[in-house]
Amino acid sequence: MTTHTIPAVDLVAARSRNEATWSRSSKLLYAGDIEGFIECWTEDGRYEAALPVPGLPPVLTGHETLRAAFNGLVAQARSIAVHDVLFHQTDDPAVAVIEERMVAEFLNGDTDENRLIIRATFQGDRIAEMVEYYGQFAHQELLRKLGFTS
Repeated sequence: MTTHTIPAVDLVAARSRNEATWSRSSKLLYAGDIEGFIECWTEDGRYEAALPVPGLPPVLTGHETLRAAFNGLVAQARSIAVHDVLFHQTDDPAVAVIEERMVAEFLNGDTDENRLIIRATFQGDRIAEMVEYYGQFAHQELLRKLGFTS
């Protein structure tokens, strides 16, 4: 009888690395440092909106596309903060699920609050993919307020 040994995966180390990457990227984004935020992604990084809304492509791929989309958000924000962040490392060392409540105040005085669930895939200390689930109607209203859709 042949026995195969499956290498042990250090999920504690994976969680620590992934959570540090997530935290760093979020802080950079919400501080308006788009270049620093983009450096937290792989070159072919992919963002997908699980519930697409008019005015925003459902899939964004690559640094240039991500830069344009996220720059559009932070350029109009007076402040963006997240609360109630819960980071769940899965049994796959490259995949985590993040829950958070985002609160944004915009230069025109509008505010937005939305609960998000994000499935993030990491490649080393970079984000390779993000699939975001959010309150679809609240997100659509946010895009309307920001002038992305009517």
